Amino acid sequence: MADKRIAELNALTSTANTDLTLISDTSASETKKITVENLFQTIPTYVGLSVTPATFTSGAIDITTPISFISTTGTQAFSLAAGSAGQIKMLVCTVAATTPAGVVTPIASANDGYNTITFNAVGQTATLLYVNSGWMILALGGTSATLAAGSGPITA
Repeated sequence: MADKRIAELNALTSTANTDLTLISDTSASETKKITVENLFQTIPTYVGLSVTPATFTSGAIDITTPISFISTTGTQAFSLAAGSAGQIKMLVCTVAATTPAGVVTPIASANDGYNTITFNAVGQTATLLYVNSGWMILALGGTSATLAAGSGPITA
């Protein structure tokens, strides 16, 4: 094995947390091993967007899933807990029936300019960034029809 180059090794198409990889430790001028879990332990789980979005019908919205679907039938209250600095969270209204009003109350800082986000139509979206102890709004949007009509998520 010692006489093989890395490019000559068999390929692996998926990894487990306990799998090992090589790393060049420049502080020690040597090659070492590290588990995949340890290599990625400092990378936040919310960075990857390949996670299946979670759907919420009321209550606390998961902060570990980067994209969450809001499903409202009638007036529903949602909350969004504190995230991690630099975290991006996307909310998408996928169901809006019987005079819906999905009201999201995120953890907010004193100077973010809003207290709630109200979703009242399918396709409305909010993209948020967690910074300075609160969720700042990066964008509010909707379908081309709702945007053309001048409606989108409402902040209060």
